[in-house]
Amino acid sequence: MTESSFPSGYVPFDEARNSLPVPSSVCVAKSIELETVHIPGSDPALVFIHGGLGSLWNPYPQLATFEGEQELMTYSLAGNGNSSDRPTQSLDGHITDLVQLLDELGIDRPILHGHSYGTAIAIEYAKRHPTAGVILHAGGDHDLTPAWEKPLLRLFLALRLYRVPMDDALIRQLAYRVGFHEDTSPAVVEDFLRSNPLPHRHSAWETVTDAFWGYDGRPDINRIDAPTLVIHGPADGIVPLDVARWTANRIPESVFCRIERTGHVAMIERPAAYNTLIRALIETIREDLNLESVVRECVAEIDN
Repeated sequence: MTESSFPSGYVPFDEARNSLPVPSSVCVAKSIELETVHIPGSDPALVFIHGGLGSLWNPYPQLATFEGEQELMTYSLAGNGNSSDRPTQSLDGHITDLVQLLDELGIDRPILHGHSYGTAIAIEYAKRHPTAGVILHAGGDHDLTPAWEKPLLRLFLALRLYRVPMDDALIRQLAYRVGFHEDTSPAVVEDFLRSNPLPHRHSAWETVTDAFWGYDGRPDINRIDAPTLVIHGPADGIVPLDVARWTANRIPESVFCRIERTGHVAMIERPAAYNTLIRALIETIREDLNLESVVRECVAEIDN
C-alpha cells in the first residue's frame, strides 16, 4: 500500500500500533480485567469506547495523532479482545466497568468518544457522571441496530460460526457495502479490517445481543451537561443519519457534524477532517467557548 492510497491525516494501522504502548490489563472488579492502552498527556483525557464486535485499536489514526498532545485511553469492553468476560452482559455493567477503569487510571472528567454501539455507553455515562465533553460517532440515542444484524448474529451464535476459522468474507462484504463510502480507498478498508478482526469468543457476540439491542437513551438525555459533537457520515448503512441528527437536537450543548464522503467510520475515512473536529471540541473546553461557533470556523476545512 502506498501513501497515495490513504487520505490526508491517515496513519496506517501497523505504524500506529507499533508507536503506542503494548496493552495492559487493568483490574476493575474482582473477576474483571480490561485490556487497556493508557498514554499520559494533557487534560482533558480522550477516552475511546469501541462498538459491538469492535477493538480497542479502532481509532488508530486518532491514537497516533493525539499521542503527546492529550492524555489518551482506549480499551476492550468486557468480553471483547483480551478483556475478561462479564458474568452477565448489560449496558449498566459496561458503564460500571468504565467508571472503575477511569478511577483506577486517575482520569477525571474525560472527553468520551463513543463509536457505533459505544455511543450508548458514552451517553449513559455522561448522563450520570461529570464529563468534560462527548463525541458520538456513527451512533446515537436509539435505533442503533440495522434490520439485517439480528438474523445474522443469531445465526452466528446458534451455529457457533464465530469459532470456525474463516477468511471473514461475509464481514468484508458487509464492510464494503454498508460501512464505507464508495470513494473510500480499498487500502483504507482493508487496513481498518486488520485492526478489527472478527472475534472468535461467544462473549463478544453476546455483548451486542444482551447489552445493546433495543437501546433507547432518549429519556433524560438532556441531562448531558457537556459540549457534545455528534458526527455522522451520509453513507453510513448501519445507523441512519437522522438518528444522529435527532440525537444532537436532544442534547442541550450539541452540534451535529456531517462529514461528506464517509460512512460508518469517518474517523478512518477522513481522519484529518475528523481530527479537526476533535481539536475544536478540545479548544471549546479549554477556552470555555461556544462549541457551535468554534465548529463553524472549521467547517470550510471539513467540507473540502
